[in-house]
Amino acid sequence: MRALFIHGEKDLRIGEKPKPEPTADEYLLKVASVLVCGSDLHYYMEGKLGTRLIEKPQVPGHEIAAWIWDDRAPELGLKKGQLVAVEPSRFCGECHYCKTGIPNLCTNIKFQGSPPNPGALTEYITAPKEAIFAVPDHFTPDMTAALEPIGIGVHAMKKADLQLADSVAILGCGPIGLVLLQLVRAHGAGKVYCVDPIGYRAQKAKELGADKVGASYEEIVEWTDGKGCDLVIEATTSPNAFAESVAVVKAAGRIVLVGIPTGVNYSEMNAMPFRSKEPTVKICNRMGEVFPEAIELVLRGHIDIDALITHRGTLDDAIDIFERQGEHQDGALKSVIYPNGYPE
Repeated sequence: MRALFIHGEKDLRIGEKPKPEPTADEYLLKVASVLVCGSDLHYYMEGKLGTRLIEKPQVPGHEIAAWIWDDRAPELGLKKGQLVAVEPSRFCGECHYCKTGIPNLCTNIKFQGSPPNPGALTEYITAPKEAIFAVPDHFTPDMTAALEPIGIGVHAMKKADLQLADSVAILGCGPIGLVLLQLVRAHGAGKVYCVDPIGYRAQKAKELGADKVGASYEEIVEWTDGKGCDLVIEATTSPNAFAESVAVVKAAGRIVLVGIPTGVNYSEMNAMPFRSKEPTVKICNRMGEVFPEAIELVLRGHIDIDALITHRGTLDDAIDIFERQGEHQDGALKSVIYPNGYPE
């Protein structure tokens, strides 16, 4: 079967791999759609994500919608051919963190699309029952695949402790930042300020309800008369983002770091503003078991997925799609790839 492989930095190729055979604990799935994530782009643009390196050809993709393509589907209360969402994390269920309700910190986690675990930009995959989630009949493949990045937003909101009418700064208006914008609005935020150096992304934030948008964190400082915001959510790839978050947070405010900086480290920062403001800082590592909440948010209309998707294509278009999204060309925000062709 066909698949997309990352061979190294900016080296994508279409190739072949064997069709997977599910074990007794797995089910065969036919991939309907995969959204391209920022972490996929890290692997493509840099050949790595932090300390995780592309050391051999790697199939990316972990934001997944699929049709269950297994004769054992009734074991899950499903019908063969039914659309499902797929949780990309494989939690062990046995370590301290799994047993204490924070499985995203599982010490034995296997994450789909993160080396050496193959991702979903291929025709068929397998998944255990714990990773398969039925969705309402009216959900499209695009809506279903988007449950994973929405889940990232849900996890961040649990960290944020948003209070009614809190002022919020969102640094970064990529897909995750725009999901978070919609979530803080749904949770009763007050003024919401969004910044991104890429103009069309900031404009999309304005369309989705931000009170003010700009290109730099310094504008948020100006808009708030130097006071800053109650909550700062960082969703960028900038190594400077931590320091910028401190610059725009109100004294005794909260910072949630969601983005993954290019390279490995945040840039050096002056510790004195950090100490003098005493902000609470939390960082997000993927997400816990939040798919049911993500489904409910979409069901209730709190998230507009179609507003984020700008490009669609098949595996034959995948290399061009990665290039456009990675280089921020042609207004690219969120892209969808259909490994088995456009769904009917």
